Formats: sequence, structure tokens, C-alpha cells
Amino acid sequence: MSSKVIRINLTEEIYRIVKEDIISHKLPSGEKINIDQLARSLEVSNIPIREALSRLQSEGYLKMVPFKGMFVNLMSLQELNELFEIRLHLESLAVEKAALKIPDEELSNLSKNLISLHSDHSSSASDGLETIVEMNASIHGTILQYCDNISLKNLVKGYIEQIQRYLTFIKLNLDVDNREVEWSEHNAILQQLIQRDAKGASAAMSIHISNSQKRTNIHFMNAGG
Repeated sequence: MSSKVIRINLTEEIYRIVKEDIISHKLPSGEKINIDQLARSLEVSNIPIREALSRLQSEGYLKMVPFKGMFVNLMSLQELNELFEIRLHLESLAVEKAALKIPDEELSNLSKNLISLHSDHSSSASDGLETIVEMNASIHGTILQYCDNISLKNLVKGYIEQIQRYLTFIKLNLDVDNREVEWSEHNAILQQLIQRDAKGASAAMSIHISNSQKRTNIHFMNAGG
């Protein structure tokens, strides 16, 4: 394997590690990134770290302050609303494109999984945020898989990950449980998909994302955001 390929793989792994630390708030909002310390802890040179950080900066996770260094971007209500605004349009398009392409077997599996998650919720068998994340991965993930547009898929995945940072912040600061309403909204999308109603699925997705935006706004402000 060439040294260039090794470095690309290393950069990708560093990118993944640092992004996860930001999303989970192990690297909190406003934290300065110490490149030398990061290099020592990961036992790598500064070059792949700088490449990974540059990518995270381009995606909005980090900010370069002249003469001071690289910092984790602050979270804001404005950014949160901008992320939801973009998702509202992109995911409505994605679900409309995917509605006739998702195999019957996949829809059956989604239905079984959603029923299982609802049962877990009823018995309080799982954490609220974890259940919501799993619902998102199941429903939204399948829609993106079959939307037949790689660029659209990657864009939406990126915005969902950025919103996850806000959801984790809320979870760390508030005892919030939206599982029932989230389940109902995801189920409404699924039922439209089962009926192969592309416009109906798009409308259900718009309702879900709009409501999710309102809930997240309220919880973010209550959590001190």
C-alpha cells in the first residue's frame, strides 16, 4: 500500500474520531483544538490531523480564528434553524424520489422495526434519545439509500449529523423524551411509503421535520443554548 493511500486512510480515521468527539461534546462548543496534543494522543504526525481538521472546518464543525487557532464552532439557534430549513426541502425531495423504489421487503422490515421500537418505548426498555436516533437511522437512512441520488444522500446525512450535535447537547442538559410523537410522525411517513404515495410521503416528511424543528428549538433554548 502506498504512503499516499495510508495517509488518506489515516486522515479519514482522524476525521471520524474528531467529528464524533464534537458531536458527543467530548470536544465542547468553543473548545480550542490543540493539534500537537491531538497528534501525541493519536500517535500520528500533524499532517493528517491538519487535513482532517480542514475538512471539518469546511463542514462547519470548526472555525479558524486568525492568530489564535482552530476552535469548535459555537452552536446557535440560527444555525439550527438553517440546518432544519435545508433538511425540510432536501428530505421532502428524497422521500418523493424513493417512494416507488424502496422494495416491499425493506418496507416490511421498517414496519417491524418501528413496531419493535414502539414496544421498547412502552416498556421503557431504552433511552429516549437512542430510540429517536435509531428511528432516524431506520426510516431516514432507508429513504436516502433508495433516493437514487448520491449527492442528495450525502448532503442530507451531513445535515442530520450536525443536528445530532444539538440533540446530544439537549440530552446532556435536559431530561427530554419525545419518543411517542417521533414514533407517530415516522409511522405516518412509513404508511405513505407502504401505499406508494410519493406526494403523501413528502407531505408527511415535511410535517415531521417542521415539528422536529419546533421541538428542538424549544429544548435547545431550555438547555441553555
